[in-house]
Order: sequence, then C-alpha cells, then structure tokens
Amino acid sequence: MRRFLPLALATIITACAATGVKVDPSQTASFKPGQTTYAEVIAKLGPPTSQTQIGTGQRFISYTYARSAARPETFIPIVGAFVGGADTQAQSVMFRFDANGVLVDTTSSSHQMGSGTGFMAGPPAPRTAQPTTAP
Repeated sequence: MRRFLPLALATIITACAATGVKVDPSQTASFKPGQTTYAEVIAKLGPPTSQTQIGTGQRFISYTYARSAARPETFIPIVGAFVGGADTQAQSVMFRFDANGVLVDTTSSSHQMGSGTGFMAGPPAPRTAQPTTAP
C-alpha cells in the first residue's frame, strides 16, 4: 500500500496539462476601447500568445489558454482502454489596436471538448467525397 500511494498520486498529477496565458474576464473588463493602450495591456497581462500587424498599422494580439485533464476512468486497468479519454477547456481573448496603439475592441471565446479512447472514440467518420482525378 505504501508503494501504491506515491504511484497513484504521480499518475493523477501528470494526468493534467495546461499551456498559454489565462485571462480573467475581470481583467478584460478593465480595458476601455478608445482609452487603453497596447502598452497598458502588455503591462497587465504580459507577452501575448500571438501577435499580428497588418498594412494599415492595426495590431491584433491574442492570449490563448488550454487545459486538458484525463478522465479518471482512463486509469482503471483494462477498463480504461475502452472508456478512457480526456476533457479539454480552451479560452482565447483577442485585442485589436488602431495604428496609434489604442484599443479598438476585444473579442473572447471559450471552448470545451472531449476525446475518448477505445469504444468511446467511436467509429471513424465516413468519407463523404472521394478524391477525383482529371481525365
């Protein structure tokens, strides 16, 4: 039993993974379009996950965060191979700035998805269209 507990704890701890920068909705609400600058957003949230600048001088920055956790049944010997899987939550917040570096608007999205293994994964998706070749 003494050897089992550390192994079980190590398995549970490694069953989760997270990446990116998580932005709290209260942080987003504190930024005001027409007032907040690019430098203020960076100072509060840190470096963005991605950044794009277009020809008009507008800049888009985004903060993306994802967390994935294995389902507990995944770790049940034999059974886990048939009903295991993982659940993932993702969040993205995008800020758009004008050519002067002033915030124009903010867009956010969140996603939840799951994946299964074994029978829970289901059959492969049917192919609806076959590739065609030129005559």
